[in-house]
Amino acid sequence: MSLHIHFVGVKGTGMSALAQVAEKVEGATITGSDVSERFFTDSVLERAQISVLPFAPENVENADLVVASAAYTDQHPEIARARALNIPVLSYPQYLGRLMAKKQGIAVSGTHGKTTTTAMIGLVLIQAGLDPTIVVGSDVPSIGGNARSGRGKLFLAESCEYRRHFLNYSPEYLIITNMEFDHPDYFRDLDDVIAAFQVFAAKVPAHGRIFILDEDPHRALITSSAPITTFGFSTGADIRATDVSFKDQGSTMKIYIHGQYVGELDLHVSGLHNILNALAAIALCQEIGIPATQILSSLQAFSGTKRRFEHLGTRDGALIVDDYAHHPTEIRNTLEGARLSFPDRRIRAIFQPHTFSRTEKFLQEFSEAFQAADEVVIAEIFASAREQNLHTISAVILADLIQKQGKQARYIGTLDDIKTYLAQTLAPEDLVLTLGAGDIYKVGQGLVC
Repeated sequence: MSLHIHFVGVKGTGMSALAQVAEKVEGATITGSDVSERFFTDSVLERAQISVLPFAPENVENADLVVASAAYTDQHPEIARARALNIPVLSYPQYLGRLMAKKQGIAVSGTHGKTTTTAMIGLVLIQAGLDPTIVVGSDVPSIGGNARSGRGKLFLAESCEYRRHFLNYSPEYLIITNMEFDHPDYFRDLDDVIAAFQVFAAKVPAHGRIFILDEDPHRALITSSAPITTFGFSTGADIRATDVSFKDQGSTMKIYIHGQYVGELDLHVSGLHNILNALAAIALCQEIGIPATQILSSLQAFSGTKRRFEHLGTRDGALIVDDYAHHPTEIRNTLEGARLSFPDRRIRAIFQPHTFSRTEKFLQEFSEAFQAADEVVIAEIFASAREQNLHTISAVILADLIQKQGKQARYIGTLDDIKTYLAQTLAPEDLVLTLGAGDIYKVGQGLVC
């Protein structure tokens, strides 16, 4: 008789990925429940033939294990019923850690770049015939969704630092793309963030390996019994890129591994940050024995992920792009990448701040992050359910501060009003770039539909 696992909040990006993987890794029967609102994961779950039930306590009564989204507390009727029946309840990171422990784990961590780096590695592993299991934080066309269940020994997972969730994982290989202060509703400061990464790094066994950005100013604070490989642009990096040139939607560069030239990479995603993501992927994949020529060939076929500089379409000659960037560094990197790839277009940045706590903590940094844009539109702040109703910051204040930085900036609160404004002012040379981790992507979708 197969294990019956019920997922509470199965439409979440991570939860839907775990539900797909659990079916094959554990040979389990999967059920799931969630709200009726439709998300992109509905189609993912439909493809996997996982039905979604409305929330009801009876959904868990025949389950052997319940996996609960972090969005819900023990007061949720299904979780409360499971507790009453003494059915084990695991959180998303706890269950991901359980699955990873069954295989050889590759964890991709870092403040920025996790999803794209995971997706890049996943594509290389698949094309190398290693048949990996993959859990990633977005819908990735090259791997067929946000999860993949393989028969190979490798388990590749995007690993988030929020609430130290990644400490539930025990990988053999760990990538740290970068370390910055984020999630101010949980972490005290940058030192607290670095301390979390250090504990994670210390979990990597001596026979494993850690890969870290050579230019990260805090790299020396990460120590481990496992050897460390560096990647980056600096001459001291073990895996490095030189002679970078940019073009529409991408870049070309020369790749060196431990000082030896291995070939040219033609990358079809924009920005310096994506070159670093590719270098992290090269570092990991060459370590596990994939030939450099094969790695570069696979990366040249990488076309991006959902909500990472995703080309939604055009309208009246204007290019409409959407990106998940919601931290000042991500916004700056994305806009600078857009400027490098599209130097002749008017870049119109449409930003929806994500959470009051992040907006308040990084207010000055946000105000300075839009220098590569020609125009900035600020939407109302997308609040988190975990935040209190006591707010001392507003989107209007942010728009005013950006204006003081010498940028043309305005506050337009609602998404409908932003769509109307853009539709009335679009020019053929425009690049409209929606930015944020909330539902700002609806603006771009509304313009191209």
